Amino acid sequence: MSQTRGYYSLIQFCPDPSRLEGVNIGVVVYSSSERRLKVRITRDNRRIRKFFGNQDWKLLNRARASIESQLQAEQFLTIDDLVSYIAKRANIIQLTAPRPMRITDLEIDSKELQERLVGPDHLERKHRIERDLTRRLFEAGVTDLVKKSVNVEVRDLKKSIRVPYAYQNGRFNLISPVQFDDPESISTKIGKSAIEGELLYANCDPVFGEMRLVVVANFEDQIEDSTREFVKKTLNAHSVTVHSFEDLGPLVEDIRRSAAAHS
Repeated sequence: MSQTRGYYSLIQFCPDPSRLEGVNIGVVVYSSSERRLKVRITRDNRRIRKFFGNQDWKLLNRARASIESQLQAEQFLTIDDLVSYIAKRANIIQLTAPRPMRITDLEIDSKELQERLVGPDHLERKHRIERDLTRRLFEAGVTDLVKKSVNVEVRDLKKSIRVPYAYQNGRFNLISPVQFDDPESISTKIGKSAIEGELLYANCDPVFGEMRLVVVANFEDQIEDSTREFVKKTLNAHSVTVHSFEDLGPLVEDIRRSAAAHS
């Protein structure tokens, strides 16, 4: 496959641009032959918090959305156009001077560059914890005792809920792995699981019958024990069963016991 000339620039969060200190939050990859660019920005705030502490996250989110939409809307006919655009920026989101690179595929190359210089995005983390759950269930010898890739329609939400695994124990248990890595997003994830859990518990599916949401929570090391207990207590109050990746024994045992009882 042929390669073409291109350039990349790092998107950085710089709380004080005069200090020239920043954290990589995204990449811009420009293809000279196609005269277009690809923008990839992470929403993960962990590295920002690690280096600069808590920030005005709403302001940062607006700034991220603004730079992303601007870059996608602008027409950069040459690399000089991109250089000129970068030189005019003076807020908390900065772009580094473009560096040359060889491009084989703009989508693939930009994704690989982001993962190497910034880190995997949220969707990649979601896929990773699903793969980890699959591995753990396989090692426990219960993958043949669960139903795989289940979609359930929830009328009140007017949407379907997809989970990688489910099993029957009197209620149809939908297993949903959830990553808790950013304290700023915990309340959002709790709210989503709580709403889905209540609606699933209150509704009877024509195929699966009565249902329950089972959250398998993967807590990052920086999440305090008190926060973990709060997550579990809150979700339990909304008819959601919670297990942690650190201790899947109770879930595995329930799958085995339920398979014997409901075979």
